[in-house]
Amino acid sequence: MSFPDGWEWLDEIPSGWSPSSELLTPTGIIRVDLPIRMLSSNKLGNDLIELVGQLLSESARFSIWFGSKAKEQVSSPKQLAMLSLTTNEQHRHVYEAWASYIDAHEAYSGKVESFKDEEESLRRALSDAINNLAVTRSSFQGSDY
Repeated sequence: MSFPDGWEWLDEIPSGWSPSSELLTPTGIIRVDLPIRMLSSNKLGNDLIELVGQLLSESARFSIWFGSKAKEQVSSPKQLAMLSLTTNEQHRHVYEAWASYIDAHEAYSGKVESFKDEEESLRRALSDAINNLAVTRSSFQGSDY
């Protein structure tokens, strides 16, 4: 693609994850719809429910920060463009772990001891996403959110 002088860096920005249409209901916003899907599955223990809630909260904080302060705090349009992909990428990792967890849950008819590895992978993906969003947001000095 051809860009005006000085904007060639746009070719370096990855296109990002495009979630399937089934993951974009009821709101069309992956950071809301994935947690809704996870919570409504009735396949999570309380510890995972808590992490999903934390992910929803941290995603909202990141979105508030990005929409209100990021433009003032980043050093370049390229950095802003890369940051715009952050939430989607974190949710992609969570979704991949979630899909494996659901597959294992169904394969073993919900027998908890049979899919502990998948449960731990989901727990780690949720924790990592929460941490990555918080660290990214707070790495910019002056961030109130």
